[in-house]
Amino acid sequence: MKRAGWDSSSVTPRGSFVRTGIAAHSVLLMRCLALMALLGLALPTKATAPDPILQLNSAEFILSDADQPPPDSAPWKPQLLPDAWRRSRPGTYGYAWYRLRFDVPHQPTEPFAIYTSVLRTVGVVYVNGILAGRSAPFDKPELSRRPHFFIISPSLVHPGTNTLHLQLYVKQGWPGLVPTVEAGDETLLRPEYEWRMLLQPTGPQIICVFSITFGLFMLLLWLRRRRESAYGYFGLSMLFFAVYASLYFVRYPLMPAHLWFSLIDSASMGVVVTICLFALRYVGWHWPRTEACLWACLVASPFLFFCRDIDVGGWLPANWYSMFHLVYLLYTGILIAAAWRRRTLDTVLLSIATIISYVGVVWGNYMQGAEDRWPSLLLYFYLPQYLVMPSVLPYSFLPLYLVIAWILVGRFVRSLTEYEALNAELEQRVTQKHTELEQNYQRIQQMERQQAVVEERQRIMSDMHDGIGGQLISTLSLVEHGEASSTEVAAALRECVDDLRLTIDSLEPTENDLLPILGNLRYRLDGRLKKQGINLDWRVKEVPKLSCLNPRNVLHILRILQEAFTNVLKHAHASMIRVETGVDALGKHVFIRVSDNGNGFAGEHTGRGLENMRRRAHIIGGELDIRPSPTGTTLNLSLPVA
Repeated sequence: MKRAGWDSSSVTPRGSFVRTGIAAHSVLLMRCLALMALLGLALPTKATAPDPILQLNSAEFILSDADQPPPDSAPWKPQLLPDAWRRSRPGTYGYAWYRLRFDVPHQPTEPFAIYTSVLRTVGVVYVNGILAGRSAPFDKPELSRRPHFFIISPSLVHPGTNTLHLQLYVKQGWPGLVPTVEAGDETLLRPEYEWRMLLQPTGPQIICVFSITFGLFMLLLWLRRRRESAYGYFGLSMLFFAVYASLYFVRYPLMPAHLWFSLIDSASMGVVVTICLFALRYVGWHWPRTEACLWACLVASPFLFFCRDIDVGGWLPANWYSMFHLVYLLYTGILIAAAWRRRTLDTVLLSIATIISYVGVVWGNYMQGAEDRWPSLLLYFYLPQYLVMPSVLPYSFLPLYLVIAWILVGRFVRSLTEYEALNAELEQRVTQKHTELEQNYQRIQQMERQQAVVEERQRIMSDMHDGIGGQLISTLSLVEHGEASSTEVAAALRECVDDLRLTIDSLEPTENDLLPILGNLRYRLDGRLKKQGINLDWRVKEVPKLSCLNPRNVLHILRILQEAFTNVLKHAHASMIRVETGVDALGKHVFIRVSDNGNGFAGEHTGRGLENMRRRAHIIGGELDIRPSPTGTTLNLSLPVA
């Protein structure tokens, strides 16, 4: 026969292993006993168990506006707690007193405490006739539902029977409510009070901050991506929910009570309307008439709720809050239908979260009004707090909001990932195209260089053919026919050499500077002028750089100046030639001026040489002016700066 807790299958055969195990367990048992003995010596010889928490669920009641607790001779009436005035005495408001008695076996040495889950609307606590605390001022009752914790000095509580008086002030039109009162050691009651404070005011505060932060974040995303209106509707919904959650921690709002409750109910309507619009955008459905009705409900809600709170308008304002549940059922159906059609993880999670949130809303609304119903009043105070606490409503939307936030953030992350992948692909394509363009550019440059070389070769060949070639052929013809003297042949050959030198000088790099070109010309002509007894007055100075100085134009300038010097040598019989450079008054042209003191000329000269000089000046983009002067002839070549 087995004993309770004994399993015969676990019995081990005898042997050294068993003996070793018994010995080890014996040593362990001896050590535990020794430790317990040491602890017993360290603890007091007589320990007292903490006092239990007293549940005060029966009281005596009297309507009275007395400032102090009424005497025992007053007409007190028995009253069970919790006591909801709308149930026990509808239409009653004003001041009332509750008298509760509790027994304490010995004089407390630690602070005593009185705890209530809620007091509607203002409660004042007296212990043995002495004021111990109040929940709020009589002239400013708080609007939020929160627990109340009154710490009592141990000297106010004495062994035996103690009397607790609770004065309650019920404002007209508001519900009066006194729950079960708990009394006991402060250290025992405080955890329950702090837990309830965490769930009721503190939790909604955290939810409110989260809703505002995440709602603004979603609105910012929508502002950057206007086509994604689902982000905007979800952000608005979270901001509406933040306003609604403030009901559970704002004690004294900065507005009258009826305006405050109208604002809260309008915010709750804004929550479901914007979520419904979000659901339509999320599933990709466009129902213009339904959306117009939803916006109309949202706009009309503040007015209708205000009419309800001041008790005007009849049936519609009184039952307008039912529209909240209709809209909630509408978007619940939309999301469930989308989940049934698509059957993706997002839609399934969204529909499940919607159902869970709606169950929480229904349960929270039912329990928040439980003070007016019986027997739900008993459930309100005797079921565990996390099941029946009134502030379950701000938590009911958390599953839905978390799933929506997860979906939207996931969509945003996917979009960002796709955007980054697209950017990487575009960068790769741009790099590839850049490489192709660079190769094409290099090929074009190479072709341009080849074309420039060909053009320059053709130019040089043309210049040599027209200049040196023509002169050499004519000189050769004269020599072959014996018509030229050696002096004439030498002069012709000298002109050929000068022309060849001009062609070579035009190929030198100038960097758009005119002075090196003129310096080379002076070097070529200076010796020849001295042999002819002509003095060169060189007055060349620094001038702006000219963009027109390419090899072809440089050759044109040199030939113009060469022709000018040749004319002076052949026709002017001058003893001095002056070369000057400068800039005109407007600073737009650079001039090269060649003047001599020779014979000059009279009338208009239109020889072939002058026509070639003017033609070359026109090709360059400049102007050539040749005029006689009292002392000779002046040639002025004007070149554009830009």
